[in-house]
Amino acid sequence: MKLVLLVLPVGALWLCALPRTGGAGVVAGADALAAVAVAALARAPRPAMVVAAGSVLADVVYRGAPEPAALWAPFEFVGLGVLLVALARRAPAPAGVAVGVAMTALPLRMSLHVPGDRVEASVLLVSAAFGATVCVAGAGLYLRLGDHRRREAEERARRAHRLDLARDLHDLVAHEVTGIVVAAQAAGLAEIEAAGLRALDGMDRMVSALRGPASQRVLGVGDLPEVVERFGATGPAEAHLYMTEIPAMSAEASKAAYHVVIEALTNVRRHAPAATGVTVTVSVADGRVGLVIVNDRSGSTAVRDGGGSGLAGLRERVEALGGELHAGARDDGWQVTCHLPAGQVTRRW
Repeated sequence: MKLVLLVLPVGALWLCALPRTGGAGVVAGADALAAVAVAALARAPRPAMVVAAGSVLADVVYRGAPEPAALWAPFEFVGLGVLLVALARRAPAPAGVAVGVAMTALPLRMSLHVPGDRVEASVLLVSAAFGATVCVAGAGLYLRLGDHRRREAEERARRAHRLDLARDLHDLVAHEVTGIVVAAQAAGLAEIEAAGLRALDGMDRMVSALRGPASQRVLGVGDLPEVVERFGATGPAEAHLYMTEIPAMSAEASKAAYHVVIEALTNVRRHAPAATGVTVTVSVADGRVGLVIVNDRSGSTAVRDGGGSGLAGLRERVEALGGELHAGARDDGWQVTCHLPAGQVTRRW
């Protein structure tokens, strides 16, 4: 289609103009046709450099009147300009420089053959061509910068997505697998089956998210009653949830709150086997959701700040959402406190 719309009309015009321009117009018309053809079809460094070299060579060897060259100069200049934008955007510098030189020198093919003060005319026309060349090159470089920034943004988004998936995998699977271990120690076969099925379901959700946009419901604060109830049923400690309302939160904030509770409960199982009770309190005040998870005895190890996992990894996510997360020992156990932005109350619990 590009060949039909651009190259063929210019070629037809060239053939029709030959009787008027004579032999002097053959060189200028051929250069214009080549520049338009490469700009429309190739836009690659090697063909562009060939066209640029041919244009400069034509400026040197042309000996005809200025009129035939002036007739084809706009076509050639536009073709070279399109090439320069494409090369400045994607190609190495030498190709763009060659095309820029050809654009700047193109007026010499006419000005050197104008009667009168040829030097003044050449300086004026070359200066104007140089200004246009700089503007065209600047447009290509601006597009190149935009492409670079877009690639960086996409890479950051992919990296953040991979980190998010890794954290979700840790939170979902580690929680359930730890429950399997505890249930196995107590020989609770029914609990083992249920926990194993939940772990597999969590893995399925992660695989679906890796394959493309996840269609599954995103877990959030509304799922905390089931999580706390299941934790209390599988031991080792009793668990109680104090939540009078389910706050409206963004999907990311609600998801982060859910995983904070999941990780805190998992740490109770892993690091505080002697705990006999856990309380999870969810409250809304001053436009923020507060989460407090307390167990009555702290374990031998605390929150591990490393590897990007656990509460240390969740702390980064919470802070990115404008919240804060703290964990530490207290006189009668261990406490995790988290605050996240909240909206209006959706419904009472």
